[in-house]
Amino acid sequence: MDFEFGDTIQANAFFDSNPKFFPAFERLVTLTNKCLVRSSQPQNRAEDICFNLGQTCRQDFLEIVFLAANGYGIAASKLLRGLYERTVTLAYIVKHPEKAEKFVRFAAIQDYKAVNAGRKVVSQEEFDKVIPPERSEQIRKSYEEIKPEFLVTRCHECGDKGTAFSWDIDIASMAHDAGDPYPKFYLCGYVLPTLHVHATLASTHPGRPDEPEMAEINRRAREVALVNATAVFLLALRSEDALFSLGIGGDIEACEQDVVEVWGRPS
Repeated sequence: MDFEFGDTIQANAFFDSNPKFFPAFERLVTLTNKCLVRSSQPQNRAEDICFNLGQTCRQDFLEIVFLAANGYGIAASKLLRGLYERTVTLAYIVKHPEKAEKFVRFAAIQDYKAVNAGRKVVSQEEFDKVIPPERSEQIRKSYEEIKPEFLVTRCHECGDKGTAFSWDIDIASMAHDAGDPYPKFYLCGYVLPTLHVHATLASTHPGRPDEPEMAEINRRAREVALVNATAVFLLALRSEDALFSLGIGGDIEACEQDVVEVWGRPS
């Protein structure tokens, strides 16, 4: 795995002020290579999905580290939300492997909803340039085939039914189902980053990125994003170890201790 931080003023200042970070990051990269940089030979749907979720978590984590080290703390926190969601989903499927097929099949519902949302805004000509008619028809057919599996009652009085909002239970419920420590990271890893992902008052910033106030906001956001992203990503690696019996528990514990030594205990 190749990864470069870049020779920037922000990155150099970050490493100067956090001398313990890079050795800890190198150990984590070595562990990540041991866990995920290998050929996958899944024996079932759960192994296939969980290995691929782990790969995406790795990419999320590296993007967060890159942005944070280069001074984009708020941007890093936005990506933290996706890392947390995928990590919790990974743990949930490892615990309930029979759910993996449901996760896959719900993609037909998600694709159809995305296509319909686009149609409401752009013209048919514009739409066809992005999604060709044959692909659009394929999405519709898949949706019609899968839809009965995800019908839920929206009104118990009149019996009105519609497609489920999610492929299974919500992320908060998955975190509780996965157990400690997943709920501990829900606030900083999912709830607060969501405020920056969407158009909210919390996501508006009056100053330019180079102004002292904004620099301090980004610095605080950077530290929160890094400590939580590292801890959450290590949970993803624990899930990989639990599913594939990789024997990396000791390595994970060493990296978890690094988190405490570099940033303090995450919360």
